[in-house]
Amino acid sequence: MCTSHRASVGGEPVVDRCMDCQRVGAHDQALTSERTRQAHEAYVDGLAALPPGIERLVRTLHYLAGISVGRTPRTGPLRFEPILTDFYPDLARACPDFWPNGPGTVNLLAPPWNSLAVAAWFLGRIAQTGKPPNATLKGWITVGNWWHGRHSQPAPPLPAWRLQEGSLTHISRVRPETTVDRRADAYIVVPDGRVMLTYDEPCLLSARGLVTMGVLLWGQPRRPWEPSR
Repeated sequence: MCTSHRASVGGEPVVDRCMDCQRVGAHDQALTSERTRQAHEAYVDGLAALPPGIERLVRTLHYLAGISVGRTPRTGPLRFEPILTDFYPDLARACPDFWPNGPGTVNLLAPPWNSLAVAAWFLGRIAQTGKPPNATLKGWITVGNWWHGRHSQPAPPLPAWRLQEGSLTHISRVRPETTVDRRADAYIVVPDGRVMLTYDEPCLLSARGLVTMGVLLWGQPRRPWEPSR
């Protein structure tokens, strides 16, 4: 997955359609060489050795998304998911606290994590980097009373972290008129850790949202068989 080099149609991002990113992933897409397989297995073992919890989950999703680039389905119910199903066994092996019954129970359309707990972890980690929030969540509120009438006015803007396509909600829920097939963005409100679709509507975090957290924290995922930059 690439968060900085996306094609767009009508101003809307098109998921995983960056030709440069696809070319980068093409040479190792099947982990065919012994060297890449060994490096991959060792890296997953290293992830599995981390303390259980959200950080291990996010690091694992971040890594597996990086080696799934250009290979995930373009159609069907898994078209928005950033991780190839071939890597579900690695996901379950590295994160048995989330999938204790093995890879057959991995279902990223109904993820097992608590979105608010993940958001709280992310806010703590991103605060350590000193980076400012990348978005402002805006909305409207109704003020007034029965005697003097009610009217709408801009709500106080909220500093937030925007996770592109980071919700489990289709964009048509937010923009009914759109013809673009993608998920809506998720926003993590900095002051209180709420996970929001809009100013006043909460949402759940998708696997892509967690991968984007990893990119914001650690940059694009690396392949362990490639030289360090």
